[in-house]
Amino acid sequence: MELNLIGDKPLATAAMLNLVGPEVLVIDAREIGFVCPLDLAGVLAIAHWASAVAIPVIFRLPREPNTASYFQRMDVLRRMPLHTQIVGRIAPEKRVDLPHRLLEVSPLTRATVDDLAEKVGYLITAFYPPDVGPALTKACNELLDNAVEHGESDEGAFIAAQTYTGATTKQPRLELAVCDNGIGVLQHLRQNPAHQHLNSDVYALEEALKDGVTGTSDTRGHGLGDLIDGGGKYGTIRFHIRSGTGEITVTAGDQPRTVSRRPRPDQTRGTWAWLSHELPQHP
Repeated sequence: MELNLIGDKPLATAAMLNLVGPEVLVIDAREIGFVCPLDLAGVLAIAHWASAVAIPVIFRLPREPNTASYFQRMDVLRRMPLHTQIVGRIAPEKRVDLPHRLLEVSPLTRATVDDLAEKVGYLITAFYPPDVGPALTKACNELLDNAVEHGESDEGAFIAAQTYTGATTKQPRLELAVCDNGIGVLQHLRQNPAHQHLNSDVYALEEALKDGVTGTSDTRGHGLGDLIDGGGKYGTIRFHIRSGTGEITVTAGDQPRTVSRRPRPDQTRGTWAWLSHELPQHP
């Protein structure tokens, strides 16, 4: 089976896992372009799922040396499953700690969530004005809490984040991704008798965005809805969530909230959730 990563942000756009082929997972990043946090966390989620079911993993490094170094710098190679075969040249690493700019891809568990939330909070505080930071910190913590509560599994959950100044992109922005190999949104919601009628991944994702919806018997607040509305007050937030054969993207900001939904031809194990937030443009 193969995962071909071609072009910019492949896992956020078009890349799909092809299950046809021998019982070995080949993650081919030779032709990858711009890499985002979802690419980092998603690659590790898929690799650890394969390893957990005894499928050997081969990772082909990008041909472009700087991109290959970025995978190394963001700890993707170090976090690969044991016995992963790395194909390509690995340059000597010259690491400069940048906790105010990025969070290397990291395992997310109940034991690590508090430390990771603190690191995300520091990254956001360093990037955003004081009146904006708390809302974005709350939004990101919601993703961490959801993954730990609903997505923890033996196959792992992973988080990565980075801020961008806008020097090489259109706008200053934050990107954060959490990819877990848990039971997925549909199965989680169906644990609650109130949602046992759900039979579609896309419909389950729509339900998960509604106020108070949960797979437990607990009474909940707004959850993911608060995440979107809170970030949208201070710029433009794009929230994406993918699980099973469904995917939804929600955009909020100065304009009314928009929602786009689509079924996927492939299967996302667990739940992948990621957000990007752009500060408003100034004349």
